[in-house]
Amino acid sequence: MNLNRSTGHVNPLQHHCHLYFGSDLTSSECINLISLIIQLDKSGVPKCFPERRGPLVEHNEDYYKQCAEYDHQIARYVLPILQILCFFGNAFNLLIYRLPYFDGSSSVNFLRVKTIANFIFVESRILEVLHSFTYEANSQLEPFYWKTKPFIITVANISGTLSTWLTLFVTIETALCVILPFSFRQLCTRRTTMTVLCSSIVMSTALHSTFFYTHSVRPVISVKWPNGTKGNSTLPVCWYISLAYSLQGDTSTVQEVLEKIYYWSQTMFSIVIPNIVMLVCSVLIVTKFTFKELGEAFSQRRRCVIRLTVATTLSHLLFEGPALLTFGAAAIKGTDSDQHNLTICILNHTNNLLSVINATIPFFVFLACNQQFRNMSTIYLKAQTELRREKREALMAQALNRSRLGGTVNHSKISNL
Repeated sequence: MNLNRSTGHVNPLQHHCHLYFGSDLTSSECINLISLIIQLDKSGVPKCFPERRGPLVEHNEDYYKQCAEYDHQIARYVLPILQILCFFGNAFNLLIYRLPYFDGSSSVNFLRVKTIANFIFVESRILEVLHSFTYEANSQLEPFYWKTKPFIITVANISGTLSTWLTLFVTIETALCVILPFSFRQLCTRRTTMTVLCSSIVMSTALHSTFFYTHSVRPVISVKWPNGTKGNSTLPVCWYISLAYSLQGDTSTVQEVLEKIYYWSQTMFSIVIPNIVMLVCSVLIVTKFTFKELGEAFSQRRRCVIRLTVATTLSHLLFEGPALLTFGAAAIKGTDSDQHNLTICILNHTNNLLSVINATIPFFVFLACNQQFRNMSTIYLKAQTELRREKREALMAQALNRSRLGGTVNHSKISNL
């Protein structure tokens, strides 16, 4: 609430407006609303809910638009299923990555953190799912949803970008392993891995922190009346005070420049450059590893990790590539541009859905594309459901032994890769 700087006291008009309307308003906004209410009272139009104190919380106008309804359909009927699959799939991935079989693999360290980032990216949308089911605004959920929205968006963007970068790093690392195996052992150490992980988290956070400076949630107070007339006159039946919320970008020139920088940075460093590098590295990996039959030069573990990496990269390119269109449009025109028509809006929500799918399916892609991973997952699941300790330990040992079968081919060349 605004204070009088010379006296340190609250502006009386704004204080009464805050009590009456339930939100801080400028003096001009307050006077306009009060003038409209006085005019309605003089015309004999009653208040719709005379017993209500404070405004009626409602959805903003965008909630009922066609594009928003498309987003709500996704949130109601698709996201809950993906969130359940994401929870169990990524949880199981983390359990598999903890097996001693993967000890010493720097690529798996990247995949572990990527799994956590994917989990946060998908599950952070739980409030979005709940909000989509509120056909009429809930007075408790609505303000909580909007006040946390900038934070949730920032966290989701950080985790999404981090997941992309980790996919990029593990792809580059795998390309080095296949093309320059001895240099790979010198470069891709545990210290290098930890440095890259920490740097990625810091840089991703710095990249998306600008969102707080360019966007803010603002309450929208207005006087409304239901559709209808009183008798044959054009007067409304009654009136009420409405409170809605809106996430808006700041309109100052500096903020507009920051927003442009944000979307251009997101487009280049989270989509364009990573996708190009991943595509080139994937072609090199597949060419060297498959067609030149270098696969037999690696241990069973390294071959398993390489296949996991290629599956992860190709999945990312397939589901994240289309996002270039919407981020490019936002970078060129701005998010509030009138040129963003219904098609672009729907395309944006579709790309968001593809990103959620990409963060959900790694475990299922690994099961489908990697027999070694299927064997380990099956035996691990049997071991965890086995009640007898001796039998459980035997199954875990079987998983590790099976994992190393065939790992002695060309052992003298690159056995530790």
